[in-house]
Amino acid sequence: MRTLAGVVAALAIMGSTAGAATAEPTGSTPLDTVTACPATARADAPVLLVHGTHADVEQSLGPVRQGLLEDGRCVYGLDYDSDESLSTSVDYFAAAVDRILAVNRAKTLDLVGKSQGALIARAVSLRFADRDVNPIRTVVAVSGPQHGTSVAGLRLPAGSSLPQGLPFLSPAMADMLAGSPYLTRLDSGPTVAPGVRYVMTATAYDEIVTPYTTAFIDAPGVTNLLVQDGCPEDHTGHLAGTTDPRTVDLVLHALDPARHPTVRCVANDNRK
Repeated sequence: MRTLAGVVAALAIMGSTAGAATAEPTGSTPLDTVTACPATARADAPVLLVHGTHADVEQSLGPVRQGLLEDGRCVYGLDYDSDESLSTSVDYFAAAVDRILAVNRAKTLDLVGKSQGALIARAVSLRFADRDVNPIRTVVAVSGPQHGTSVAGLRLPAGSSLPQGLPFLSPAMADMLAGSPYLTRLDSGPTVAPGVRYVMTATAYDEIVTPYTTAFIDAPGVTNLLVQDGCPEDHTGHLAGTTDPRTVDLVLHALDPARHPTVRCVANDNRK
């Protein structure tokens, strides 16, 4: 049996290389500092990147951001406290979407998230489901615990509270456990928003988000992609996925297949 210390260690690095909620939690990028896309940006929807737990955008999605910038896309990456409850972070990023749309006078936006950020991205898209037109055009989720992680075999009976004796789990970590009250509420209705295109990627060698199939969603408008499909020699795990050429290509292809028609197959022994 794995120890509780092992559970904590695994959850603590999820997505990293290492009452009413407020819109701007302590430690997050102030939204009034978010400005319009540069005039040189290509005429396309802005992209908002959401990093994983105990990481930043560079650690979670650095090569993806670089690829988008080389394409001329307008890219936003905001800091947030990844230990806060998921509802707090979702509130913040929903407000960030509205801010980015407003300062750019834009109608649509693409979301890309890694790990915790991938779950946040889906939840944010659901926040706009009641609008006449959902401003979220595409959600690309990389190794996200969409149905919760049972890392180290730890999971909660659906809708139950956190077991006694686990006070060292942050609110976000507790929310990401399979069967958590947060996930039970999130999935009590439709799991995806109508009109939004979703691309969910996962790796069979994920050592953090387990089982890896929790990153997939069976619903209309969702494309589920396993890194190893067509490339069995790619053994990238959760953390190595940040720089894994195939994973990066899958994200860029999902956002713009015309500019990124080729998805590489490169042998990877789970190294970044």
